[in-house]
Amino acid sequence: MDEQKLADLFRDAAHDAPPASFDAGDVRTASRRAALRRRNSIAAGTTLVVVLGFGGVLAANSWYGQDGGSPTAAGPVQQQSDTAQSPMTLLEAQPPPNKDFPGDDSSTQGDASKPGSTGFSTGARAVQGCAAVDRELADALAGELSVPPSSAEPPSVGCSTDSRSAAFKIDGLTITAIVTPDEFVPPAGAEKVRTSGGQDLYVFTQGDGELKGQARRVAEALAPRF
Repeated sequence: MDEQKLADLFRDAAHDAPPASFDAGDVRTASRRAALRRRNSIAAGTTLVVVLGFGGVLAANSWYGQDGGSPTAAGPVQQQSDTAQSPMTLLEAQPPPNKDFPGDDSSTQGDASKPGSTGFSTGARAVQGCAAVDRELADALAGELSVPPSSAEPPSVGCSTDSRSAAFKIDGLTITAIVTPDEFVPPAGAEKVRTSGGQDLYVFTQGDGELKGQARRVAEALAPRF
């Protein structure tokens, strides 16, 4: 086949081809769309990077603020806790009350007055001697004299602080009883007996009255009780 015939065949085939479905305008439009998509993708990526970077900065600042501010935040709480505990600490630091102090009510525990007694504390006799009434001795003496124990009074004489004493006034007569381990110089006419506890018991009267001659009988009745 010669070249002329081959060229004619190509020309005939080109005439029979369908027309193109796009033109130069379509190509330009497609190119613009592709360029726009690329620009949008670049812009979106840049925005994402900026957002992530800003979020990382905020997170770092927040963590630093919590970690660095924790001592300050805990400070008031600790101070409040210390303030709440300070009264108890002060109370615990205070020494226990002194039971030997005269104004302490605990020193009279166990010495409450019994019905019919004088109401005087037996705990006071060890330091009072004849300056105070001994309750036990007053109760015993009142029973022998048939008088109320509440009318007992301290004697008008002096004795050692280890002594126990009580006295009653009856119709112008004062009858006194003193139990002592120490030396005692009684008034004239006093009766002296030895108690079951090995101490001296003195009973004496002052003034006039029906019981003036009863000192010996009272002393012998009281001696076994002390």
